Amino acid sequence: MLLNSKQIKELLKIGSIEIEPFDEELQLQPSSIDLRTSDRFYRYPRELEPELQILDPKNPYLNIMEKDYISDRGIVVEPKRFFVVDALEYINLPENIAPFLQPKFRLARMGLELVNTGWLEHGFEGNITFCIYNANEYPVRLFAGMSIAQIFLTKSE
Repeated sequence: MLLNSKQIKELLKIGSIEIEPFDEELQLQPSSIDLRTSDRFYRYPRELEPELQILDPKNPYLNIMEKDYISDRGIVVEPKRFFVVDALEYINLPENIAPFLQPKFRLARMGLELVNTGWLEHGFEGNITFCIYNANEYPVRLFAGMSIAQIFLTKSE
């Protein structure tokens, strides 16, 4: 069963669902919760680019992403570039609730794709990590605290 805003509010009130930080007026939608970007992002180091010809899960040296921070001016995602950005919100769900992650439509209009959308595990706990790809021919600027995705919550009986 897909939860609506009234059901989500009740579960937040009794502590079954934890979201921190959470601004009900800003983030709660009729049947979803908006998630925002934190100030942390990860990318492949630029100095590795000349050497980087293939990513190999068995070679950890080539799979090292560097951590950086989003300034007040934001970060620019160049065309055909890939970034990983943490969600600002820490989420703790009970075992009978599963979240479905969906990008905000305004990102799609700018050519940004969330690569890792879909179902997350029942009882998810932690900060969701967004894998972002710029499919546009133009650079796109992202800011910390920007609504980037939404989760829909389903409850199993």
